Amino acid sequence: MDHHLIGQMDKMKRREFLKASGGIAALVLSGPRAFAISGDTTVPSASETERPYRYTLDLGFRAPRSGPVTTLKNGDLLWMTTGPEAPYLSPSMWRISRLAMRRSTDGGKSWGEANILQRGTDEYSVMSFGLVCLASGDVLHIFARSAGYDYETGSPARSLRELYFQHSSDNGRTFTEAKKLETGERYHGDVLSFEQLRDGRIVYPFCFLTNVRSQFAVSAMYSDDGGYTWKRSKSILRTGGGGFESGASEPTVVELRDGKLWMLIRSQTGFLWESFSTDRGETWQPAAETMLPSSNAPATLLKLRSGEIAVAWNDDVHANYARQSLVLGLTRDGKNFRGLREIDFTDFTDDPAASIPHTTYAFLTETKDGDIAVSYNKGNWSRHNKPTMAVASKEWLTAKDVTANLRDGRTGWHTIDPGPKLSAATERYILEDDRLWLEIEQHKRGKQTTGIVRNVPLVSDGEIRLTVKVPNGEAYLLFGNSLLSPRDEKEACLRIRFGADSKIHLATGKPERTQNNRRTTEYSYVSHIVGEETEYPRGFDVNEILEVVVRYTASKRTAQISVNGAAPVELKTADIIGITFVGLLVSDRGQLRFNSIRTILK
Repeated sequence: MDHHLIGQMDKMKRREFLKASGGIAALVLSGPRAFAISGDTTVPSASETERPYRYTLDLGFRAPRSGPVTTLKNGDLLWMTTGPEAPYLSPSMWRISRLAMRRSTDGGKSWGEANILQRGTDEYSVMSFGLVCLASGDVLHIFARSAGYDYETGSPARSLRELYFQHSSDNGRTFTEAKKLETGERYHGDVLSFEQLRDGRIVYPFCFLTNVRSQFAVSAMYSDDGGYTWKRSKSILRTGGGGFESGASEPTVVELRDGKLWMLIRSQTGFLWESFSTDRGETWQPAAETMLPSSNAPATLLKLRSGEIAVAWNDDVHANYARQSLVLGLTRDGKNFRGLREIDFTDFTDDPAASIPHTTYAFLTETKDGDIAVSYNKGNWSRHNKPTMAVASKEWLTAKDVTANLRDGRTGWHTIDPGPKLSAATERYILEDDRLWLEIEQHKRGKQTTGIVRNVPLVSDGEIRLTVKVPNGEAYLLFGNSLLSPRDEKEACLRIRFGADSKIHLATGKPERTQNNRRTTEYSYVSHIVGEETEYPRGFDVNEILEVVVRYTASKRTAQISVNGAAPVELKTADIIGITFVGLLVSDRGQLRFNSIRTILK
């Protein structure tokens, strides 16, 4: 809000102003005049003004799929999509499936007309899996021809999806005839990336359907002649499980600084799995669980020119297909991470049992300017999915001092869509104490816990500072290592509760393996169930501005909590990668006002 509007409000009656302004239904003035928003008018940091640029490709098709993106030697970007609808829906639609390639000459801000690279037939549909500009300048494209999955038996003998490859030596203007990539398997899952090593070898990880309880397993192909001839790894990697889309699937590979290869694998245990190869992809160590929380969804790795590795995945675990948050981070060794900032997200539905829109399946490339371009899908696979491109700067991704306030309104917060169940929080903007606040409370007829959730840069060594007020307890500040639920105050890695008794209560979440199967697919994740509370040495007043500081050190598993400069109280947390989500929740007619969150990293 600018000073011109504030001046208008001083001169007009409140009702007249709200009518003239289009009905700002919940603007509240503290006292007879409006205050300047002195706490919210500071110039935002460069990291906040450089939020990822997003481009949505809306062709009017019902549900096209986004695909791989690569950067050419001349700096152009090539982007593959599959359309016009999800090609696996019906054999009668296979012949209309097509792989379209578009070109951008301005770093992903605009895209040219589509060049149709492959078309389906009555015998198969097509879907693009990989597109990489090799060190030679040639472009290698890998795609699938799919003749169907047998949902009745989940058997590879009755399912068929084969891999093909082709090359371009003129910056993607023309491609060679497609040749079959002989893996020895019948049905292959999606693959979102492949890697060319420093010595020129190409390693293509793949997953395939097995005869074991409809499980997938992972192996790899490799080529030493630019992707014209291929050999298969001796290893097969498994993660267990059972049912549709279970097991080890949709792997991604990158080369570490020491020459070791690092593979991340989709699984159904609430975490990504990993494997390593010390012989350039010919053999792989048995797969093991990582500390990266993930639903049953893939990750994507990309080695940058700096030597760092970008990784994108769905940091969201509460359900088998929880894909509401797509984060992007950096690592050098596959153990220590930074960033984990949200590229895009979707809100929660009013009905927890309903299908939730997704933002998922990321394909990565580094632009000529050093930004990271992320191609992904947003929407619903079979109804209205939109291929989307986000371009993020490394400065935004690696910022160490980030403030989220209300300068641009409630930007970047996961909410619950309003609906008949009245589960969404009622939100009001309040101008008070020279600051702009967002107040949340339950709907007047709502009974369940409700709130809003936001991603913050990964805090593995640093602090989170929140400015809040609690006009009425019960109110909660939740801190998690993955997307928090805006409905559940009992699950978080760390919780601060402002009670109806005007006392402040602290607690951490205790890890508990939770089963949450969907249809035939086995799925579990680690819940962090809030345990016994510790009372903070001081309470709070309903009119008091509370400056809450959470200092977190992941290596020591310690959180130090301080309110308004009082002596900190230290709590031990579970072993987690760090804190990267914050939730503001209320229950039992509580009210919570939010002004800002500042994340400061070491």
